[in-house]
Amino acid sequence: MTAQPAAVGAVSEDKPETVPGLFQQTANRRGDAPALHFRAGSRWVAISWADYAKAVSRFANALLQEGVQHGDRVAIWAGNRPEWQIADLGITHTGAVTVAIYPTLAPGQVRYLLAHSQSRVLVLANREQLDQLAQMRDELPELRRVLLLEGEASPAEGWSTTWDSYLRAGEAYGRTRPGQLLDRWQAVTPRDMASLIYTSGTTGVPKAAILTHRNLTWTVAATMLAHFGSQEDRLISYLPLAHVLERVVSHMRQLQTGCEVYFSPAVDQVAAVAREVRPTYLTSVPRLWEKMYAGVRARMDEVRGPRRLVRDFALRAGAARTRAYERRRAPSFLLRRRWAIADRLVCRPVRQALGLDQARVCISGSAPISPEVLRFFYGLGVEILEGYGLTETTAPATVNRPGEARFGTVGPALPGVEIRIAGDGEILIKGPNVFAGYFKDQAATAEALVDGWLHTGDVGVLDDGFLRITDRKKDLFKTSGGKYVAPGAIENGLNGRRGIAQVVVLGDGRPFVAALVTLDPDVPAAGSGPNDPAVRRLVEDAIHEVNRELSHPEQIKKWKILDSSFQVGEELTPTMKVKRKVVAEKYRAQIEELYSAQRD
Repeated sequence: MTAQPAAVGAVSEDKPETVPGLFQQTANRRGDAPALHFRAGSRWVAISWADYAKAVSRFANALLQEGVQHGDRVAIWAGNRPEWQIADLGITHTGAVTVAIYPTLAPGQVRYLLAHSQSRVLVLANREQLDQLAQMRDELPELRRVLLLEGEASPAEGWSTTWDSYLRAGEAYGRTRPGQLLDRWQAVTPRDMASLIYTSGTTGVPKAAILTHRNLTWTVAATMLAHFGSQEDRLISYLPLAHVLERVVSHMRQLQTGCEVYFSPAVDQVAAVAREVRPTYLTSVPRLWEKMYAGVRARMDEVRGPRRLVRDFALRAGAARTRAYERRRAPSFLLRRRWAIADRLVCRPVRQALGLDQARVCISGSAPISPEVLRFFYGLGVEILEGYGLTETTAPATVNRPGEARFGTVGPALPGVEIRIAGDGEILIKGPNVFAGYFKDQAATAEALVDGWLHTGDVGVLDDGFLRITDRKKDLFKTSGGKYVAPGAIENGLNGRRGIAQVVVLGDGRPFVAALVTLDPDVPAAGSGPNDPAVRRLVEDAIHEVNRELSHPEQIKKWKILDSSFQVGEELTPTMKVKRKVVAEKYRAQIEELYSAQRD
């Protein structure tokens, strides 16, 4: 079964198909309007489009002076900040390739990425990273220059310089050769490599996905047909720019629309930033939505007296509104009146407290989210649209549309993208968003791309064009009783429930299904730890509720609450996916304890 694609030409809107071409067009149009906002102490500082373009030109000219050639690789090892986007655009203006490195990676992982990509220049955040890099300098013969965003660079080090010094050198170089950069970026073609993004992966050595200029520009244009955007939008950049999701939904979307981007100082501050910025468009991984959900429910649980009656009235009205939406029925006059009252008394104040009162589009991606969380938010007047994609599809391949979402699905394909379900249930994708292959890995490329179709490794079904992800093809396991189990579906049923942070379902080759559970420290009900009987009852009730929807062999028979949550860089990838092999190794003793007294 295949979703019918829209005409590919429909997404162009006369926009350039290269990243520098798109940037130059928008920067010229927007001029002195604000583009980027960063925090300086207690205030936000704006960078105009004109100053943004000047900085990009300076950095690109410095790379030309460095001798960076078309197709060379230049790496960025830093968190989200204006310099990240300036560097990325400067790199692509020279025809070079941006190598995106997660800021949380260990030095040994960074060494592999720099060596594999043969990066010539590296932009990094601070002296600590520079000192780590210095210890592996002899192993990186291709790396000729390191640019330090914060701190001082020592002339004795030879290869390091500060960001500001590099930009000054680029400005001087550009004055002596005014046409060189123009010639270079105008020579870039849509088929040229724009970026290497190393798959975070839950197992094995990372592979470098090649994204072309057309992959990036076409995909962001296609998303505009699914979700309206304008130069009036305010976006928050907080997911790693080294990951393709943030790259498309904030960085590239800004180039398409000319909107404003605010950089959150840290991931754990995004909720506070949202209350200040009032974003009109917000994309997140499920964890942020789950934490908001848990926080709102916890505060609602504390309400007493007459306010509790008002709360209950609002929740019932919101639930009725959601049911009507899911049934594709217009709410009755009475329901509209009830929800208007609920909105005035409860829902609107909640949206304001979350900073979502001006949000027109909210997206959840990168991992599954519980439909119950989506239903709850819709009842509050916040429609969160779930989407699906991979690094290899330049992030989004499918996404739900405003006013037409089906909770529990990741929506229909983007215009111009085709979805097909293989005989074994694997999801296959074809379209201009599909990557060009893996850098230096023809075997992996041939395995992933067959006749133009990307084999995603995910398993799903299509229902009237709406895609439902059922599991990862490689995550399916078989119990010792011969029953195949899809752990992702079970985990998704538990993630986001009150007090629960993450769940890992076990059972491969075992006599029954078990689970490891981590608690959400931000939820008071779970804050007292795994040994509190009330906390154990909370987890037990959640598991019991999920088990009721499962067949007997799929049900969780035993479980253990871990003492601490999973951390990015350890048990979690930068995009919050669980590294199952790491969990299995790290918690081997706890897993064996679960199965030591077997039951069926």
